[in-house]
Amino acid sequence: MQEITYGRVVVAHLTERELMIKRFIWALTLLAVFSLRPEAQTSFPPTTPPKPRAAAPPGQAADVLQDAEGLLQKQQYAQAEEKLQAQMTSQAKNPQFWFDLGFAQSHQQKTQDAIQAYRKAVELAPDWFEANLNLGVDLARSGDSSAAVPVLKHSVELKPRSGGEKALGNAWLSLAKALEEGRTDLMGAAAAYDKAAELNPGDAGLSVRAGGLLERAGDLDAAESHYTKAALAGDTSGMAGLIDLLNRHQRYADAEVWLRKYLKQNPGDSSAVVLLGSTLVAEGKGGEAIALLQPLSTPTTFGINRRLAEMYVDEKQYAAAIPLLQQLLEKNPSDPSLHLRLGLALLHQLKYAEAEAELLKAIQLKPDLTEAYFELAYAAQQNKHYELSIRVLDARAKLQPETAGTYWLRATSYDNLRAFKPAAENYKLFLAASGGKSPDQEFQARHRLKAIEPQR
Repeated sequence: MQEITYGRVVVAHLTERELMIKRFIWALTLLAVFSLRPEAQTSFPPTTPPKPRAAAPPGQAADVLQDAEGLLQKQQYAQAEEKLQAQMTSQAKNPQFWFDLGFAQSHQQKTQDAIQAYRKAVELAPDWFEANLNLGVDLARSGDSSAAVPVLKHSVELKPRSGGEKALGNAWLSLAKALEEGRTDLMGAAAAYDKAAELNPGDAGLSVRAGGLLERAGDLDAAESHYTKAALAGDTSGMAGLIDLLNRHQRYADAEVWLRKYLKQNPGDSSAVVLLGSTLVAEGKGGEAIALLQPLSTPTTFGINRRLAEMYVDEKQYAAAIPLLQQLLEKNPSDPSLHLRLGLALLHQLKYAEAEAELLKAIQLKPDLTEAYFELAYAAQQNKHYELSIRVLDARAKLQPETAGTYWLRATSYDNLRAFKPAAENYKLFLAASGGKSPDQEFQARHRLKAIEPQR
């Protein structure tokens, strides 16, 4: 923190660097509407079709199985289940019957029943890829990731009877999702996504998913590599992941490059434009950020107008900020942040009465809005509302540590009220806290102490 002088009063303010970081943290929330990066999926690939059979049963059973599989192909799952159940006593050792039964039950959302049927199929045919995969998928779907993982790990070691590498890629994808759901082996999940991507090279989103897990595991270099690979393939979720990573690690220039690439592909994405503006602010290019957003500002573009107004305040363009903030407040009168910003702009324009009203409203709406208290106390003092200034400073002291600036405001407010004892106490506290950083105010404090202490 540094202190800036308003006239004769020392005011605690954020440094430019602190302001930059604070503004950018706010900007990162735009990723929620920056329609690029998908949330983690919890669904699993569809279960494998029931063919080919592990072994063909003889006679009547073969006809029943053929009829049941015809019903499965027609998605008449209840009828297929009924037909299969009628033969299970005689076909209890036939893995194909159990597999088809599990398939019919799974598609009726009878997940636990399907798990039991698939277990029987796997017991009877341990190296049957499709049976192992479907068992693992349904275990994961039921929420039992710890049971699903070993089954799926076994399935990826087997050879699909149909579907080739695509089917094997689905198995790796199922394993990756189960590991991700389990949250105990993020690196293993990332490796499984990589294997799925290797078998499905056209799906750049798999690299993004792996990147997200690597980032959560703390391997930022590997995460960046995965995001970059997807981004270079033109994948917007990869670009978003990369931009997010770069911004959160304050690599703003690199983030700007990728944001501009994204906007070339998606010129109508206003949220990305706003994020680019915030990135430019973080780079110290506030004027360029304002110039970027100004052409997009209309009476209906709330998000852009809000960010533009904040940029005006941050760049000390208070005259431009005030009407835009007033317009925003007409539609959002209960937004404490907007009242705070308007109060700050009015304060810098020396419109103390209006500033006091806005800052007071901000605190009434959000009592823990710590940024507003000092500014309100200063505005109140300028309006000769000394009692209010002291009350606000006392309320602030319950939320934040005192500073040289707060001691100064409290001392001068008491002094103007001719309450010399608390005035003297706060002048002394101010001198101790200031430590030579505000020589003009320190001179005034010593002068007033000589004048008022004899009257204690």
